[in-house]
Amino acid sequence: MTNAPVIDRETIVMLQEMDAITAKGNATEDNLLLELIDDFLTHSADLVKAIQHSLQTNTTAELAAHSHSLKGASLNIGALLLFRVCDTIELLARQQRMARVDYWATELTHAYRETALALAELRARASRGETIDDLLG
Repeated sequence: MTNAPVIDRETIVMLQEMDAITAKGNATEDNLLLELIDDFLTHSADLVKAIQHSLQTNTTAELAAHSHSLKGASLNIGALLLFRVCDTIELLARQQRMARVDYWATELTHAYRETALALAELRARASRGETIDDLLG
């Protein structure tokens, strides 16, 4: 669907810089990046399920709302691939153009899987103080 990077380098760097500014001593307890990844991984799965249900039932108002929510959460954490898929689904739902439901359900599943894997790896490495550059687009 898109050649967007899974995780945006600029967003992660910005979050790391915010961590450096607000650090209170213990990097693992006060790490904004790790907290945001944890929150995203915890709450995004429910939004993906809600979007998939709305795709299956063709409830475009709910589909647009859920897609918008996940789109915003994705942008906040730098999940560009998922952001772009959600943006497209939201736009199509608002325009009532849901002819290719199966395609978008597959795209959403793929983008979410790639995002969750990348963020989990990013979180694991960042918490150990390892380099994450190869994970960023």
